[in-house]
Amino acid sequence: MTMWIPNIEAAEGPIYLAIADALEDDIQSGTLAQGDRLPPQRELAYQLGVTLGTITRAYGEAERRRLVKGETGRGTYVASETQKVSPLVPQEDEPEACDLARNFAFPHLNPSLSEGLVRMAKTNGIDRLNGFVPSEGLRAHRETGVLVFKDYGLEADPARVAVTCGAQHGIQVTCQALFRTGDAVAVDRFTYPSIFSSLSGLGLKAVPLPALRREDGGFGAMDPEALAIAAKSHGVKGVFLMPNMQNPTTHTMSTTEREDLVRVAREYDLKIVEDDPYTPFLPETLPSFGALAPELTASIASISKVCSPGSRIGFVHVPASFGDSIRNKIGESTWMASPITAELIAGWVREGLLFKTLRLKRKANRSRYLNAREILAPHFLQSNVDKVFGWLRLPDQVDPDALQAALGHQGVSVLSSRYFQVKDYEPAPYVRLTFGSEPSDDRFVWALKRIRATINQLADLPELTRPVG
Repeated sequence: MTMWIPNIEAAEGPIYLAIADALEDDIQSGTLAQGDRLPPQRELAYQLGVTLGTITRAYGEAERRRLVKGETGRGTYVASETQKVSPLVPQEDEPEACDLARNFAFPHLNPSLSEGLVRMAKTNGIDRLNGFVPSEGLRAHRETGVLVFKDYGLEADPARVAVTCGAQHGIQVTCQALFRTGDAVAVDRFTYPSIFSSLSGLGLKAVPLPALRREDGGFGAMDPEALAIAAKSHGVKGVFLMPNMQNPTTHTMSTTEREDLVRVAREYDLKIVEDDPYTPFLPETLPSFGALAPELTASIASISKVCSPGSRIGFVHVPASFGDSIRNKIGESTWMASPITAELIAGWVREGLLFKTLRLKRKANRSRYLNAREILAPHFLQSNVDKVFGWLRLPDQVDPDALQAALGHQGVSVLSSRYFQVKDYEPAPYVRLTFGSEPSDDRFVWALKRIRATINQLADLPELTRPVG
């Protein structure tokens, strides 16, 4: 992020209290977020024209209020107690913007909910869904999961499938079943934003690992050598992977890349959690980790990105030895996923609407990607016609947080690289752009042109010099 400078021009009373008050205001307004690093005390003193002692007192007052925490040798950070709502979470009355930040994958092309509900109302025995069902879900709904897993390259066993309240719930109950509190789990350096909070909330430690680099300069699969080192030096017990459309880099692992990671997992007895909600968009089905290493792998599938996020239905497929644990974790958290919405999804699958919807979305996505590639050239966009988002490489002198903020003021939302990595890392020169959240093709093209123009403007700014010492 750009350097934080408090506004104390109208301050009355002690300056150090005015600085602490400004800090608190900026945290509450969302200008500063959990984990943001504050400027070094000496540099902030220079910028404000005050003594170093004033800044020291201000930071001390902020720490007393539990707004910040100081870490020896690393600096001062906004404390976790002051976290703001994630920009990924929809708000009921949020300001209108052209949304290229959240990956909703063409919800305006979803099947008709009203028609689905009418069909359900005519289903024989529908009232049985108004009661309790087994925690793992009814067999008919688990068999729907078997059909979904085929798109993931997995011949699933319905006895090992459980229905969850979406993929996020699936991640949580799976990690609870496979790992113990305190275990370390390897993740990609850039990965699905919520995995960090999910693992932390379960008492698990995320260990970010680098990716291999592709010939085109893009990011490849997780480096298997790095995974082996992490297993030896960090005691990693498992690994979280998105093999088919890695979020945010979009990379699809080759079979060789998958097999290399499986060899490491088997050598060190690492549990594998694979979650890839965008898989159905890909035309080619590659073997899943659940197929390559069934004894180690828990696979998670969801149709939210394809047809119905509102249904909150996902599926997990786990090694047989963890079946009882998964059932228990689902029961302890929600008792069961809703059999009513599970039946809605099962009906869409039976009627072929799921696959008709997918064809429409693939066609729309192809057009959006081609527009993005053309308009954003010559900047490198890691993506292709089958990927529902892109990982845009910025010029080295363009700060991704500054770009996100500048675009936000123009009514365009994107996500900086910092949302996809642990807080201790400096943001890399990338932003993620999604192709399907904005329903209007014209507004999507307008947003791309604003992105290109803003990148060019920021790249042309002269470098600012800072005092030393």
